[in-house]
Amino acid sequence: MSSPSLQPFTVFGFATTHDALSAESALIDAQVPVRVIPVPKALGSLCGLALRVPQAVEVRACDVLIASAIVATGQASVRDR
Repeated sequence: MSSPSLQPFTVFGFATTHDALSAESALIDAQVPVRVIPVPKALGSLCGLALRVPQAVEVRACDVLIASAIVATGQASVRDR
């Protein structure tokens, strides 16, 4: 069985659950693929929710968050294992 190709992704962390859910909604409305995940330890202790987007759309996701006046308090780009 072949293993799936590894896809790099970016994780955005938020100070509040409200910010995380508002960001998810804004990204969905902008048709940016997004997935809600628990905050990785690398981002520290934030609200508990983070958003994962494919690294290929990281700039688009940042633009959407800026246009929506939503501040990500943590961000990390990683490669899927």
